[in-house]
Amino acid sequence: MYALYKKIRNSWVSSILFACVLLVIFLVLFYLSNLNLGPSHKIQSVDQNSVAIDPGAGIKEKLGALDVSMESYDEWAKSEGLNSNSNNNALDADPDGDGLPNYLEYAYGTNPTKADTDGDGFSDSHEIQNGYDPDASNPSARAQVEISVSKINIAAPVIWSNTTDSAGMDKDLENGVIHYYQTAAPGQNGTMIVSGHSSNYVWAKGDYNHIFADLNNVAVGDVITVKETEANGRVLTYSYKISGKKIVSADDQSVFDNSSNPTLELTTCWPIGTNLQRLIVTADLAQ
Repeated sequence: MYALYKKIRNSWVSSILFACVLLVIFLVLFYLSNLNLGPSHKIQSVDQNSVAIDPGAGIKEKLGALDVSMESYDEWAKSEGLNSNSNNNALDADPDGDGLPNYLEYAYGTNPTKADTDGDGFSDSHEIQNGYDPDASNPSARAQVEISVSKINIAAPVIWSNTTDSAGMDKDLENGVIHYYQTAAPGQNGTMIVSGHSSNYVWAKGDYNHIFADLNNVAVGDVITVKETEANGRVLTYSYKISGKKIVSADDQSVFDNSSNPTLELTTCWPIGTNLQRLIVTADLAQ
């Protein structure tokens, strides 16, 4: 009887030890995969072969920045039939009533006298707010958006997520960082929320599993750049200056508070290797 008891006891001890070894191996692999020992992942910017110009007329101040190869605002207004002596020619005027003032129509290359430039049934302002290209022949075409933070040497494409479902967002995160569903567009009033991984499982798909691993190293005053490329070749480059940084619980709904001004919010799981909290970095459009 004692021999049988000893055999059973040894079997249980061996099973427990084996399970512990497997757990240790799993934890080691998990944390090694999240140390992000390799070089920072960068993307190659789209080559537009464009030359930066000074658009004048106060547009650079209104947008935060503008880097695009095109005519001056006055030349554009004349070509679009906006009378220089009319109030319709003013930067903040909205002749077509689509919600986009002239300076944004100029920046995006849309028609200031036609609410739906590409004729797809959606107004220009609606398309911009939802990440679509307002001047594309394909109604489902989206502008290409990139985000970069030189302080921590990262750059990534921004994927316009169409869901708040965690599985859907995880799928989008395989291809970059995500623009949170129904938050503000780049450079527009409101809070644009961008989420990215700080860590992930070693077997998880995607090249951006650690893109925000160094996000806690940014400081107030650092610059975040958001570059938006339209199908018509125009490039809008927005500069945001970091104004704050905080750590909140994973279920803190204040993350979704909307600003009345153009604001960018970067968010990621924190500390690295957990999803217990969220690191939030807030930045304001530099104007």
